[in-house]
Amino acid sequence: MFSLDPDFLRTFLAISETGSFGAAGERVNKTQSTVSAQMKRLEEIIGVPLFEREGRRNVLTPDGLKLLEYAASMVRLNDEALRAFQPLAMSGRLRLGAIDEYAQAFLPGALRTFGVVQPAVHVEVVTSTSFYLRDLLAQGELDAAIISCRTGDTDTEVLRSDRLHWIGAESLAPHFNDPLPFCAWSQGCSWREMASAALARDGRKWRLAVASSNAALISLTVKEGLGVTVAPSWFVGPGLRILEEMDARYPLGVAEIGIKRAASGANPLLDAFLTHVKSELNSPALAA
Repeated sequence: MFSLDPDFLRTFLAISETGSFGAAGERVNKTQSTVSAQMKRLEEIIGVPLFEREGRRNVLTPDGLKLLEYAASMVRLNDEALRAFQPLAMSGRLRLGAIDEYAQAFLPGALRTFGVVQPAVHVEVVTSTSFYLRDLLAQGELDAAIISCRTGDTDTEVLRSDRLHWIGAESLAPHFNDPLPFCAWSQGCSWREMASAALARDGRKWRLAVASSNAALISLTVKEGLGVTVAPSWFVGPGLRILEEMDARYPLGVAEIGIKRAASGANPLLDAFLTHVKSELNSPALAA
């Protein structure tokens, strides 16, 4: 019986994400001819075509999509198994703050993979608003915080940019109400400020239906038709939809999140953990 080489699968994943054999080769440090040869061999082993051309991009065939989930799991397990036998290099405590909506989306995965590699490092997580997390940093209560970026921030490393959308219930239409019921993020949130500014530019009246930094609560209230909210496309789960007509009339722009460190100098634990955070933030599941 044939076996699937994790190296081939890693290349396969890179092509699925970039749409290009050349770009995938740069990502996995292989020549384009090597990438082509690996994919030819992988298709021979699987017995079906995995890619087809769509314009200038290589897109997955239905069978390629079927392999995608297996490939991601196999590469992840391969890497975790190898890391599990590496000597422990670090120990200690890392105190991290994160805004709630991103914490729910990416922190569980980052904590899991980091815990496999560095089980002697204990990560403590606090979720709240960017405003409150900045205060905790200033008070020395956190080593770093993942927060919304502000104009003029020079000490915050941008981690991710997302286009914001108006989001409502899948089968309800409270966005036709006047005034508009708004399920807003807490005061001081850049998403809330961008939304209120967009409505003000067009003279649209709105009322506050709920205000919270809790992403699960915002999602639930919107799903129940109590109002609309704003968030990136990855926030859209079952029962929710992007309100394209709202996006067209009240465009929101792009929001950035970044990492702000405490003023205590270098922190090797934080540097190590950030590699896992960045990997989660760039995962296909969080596509902008």
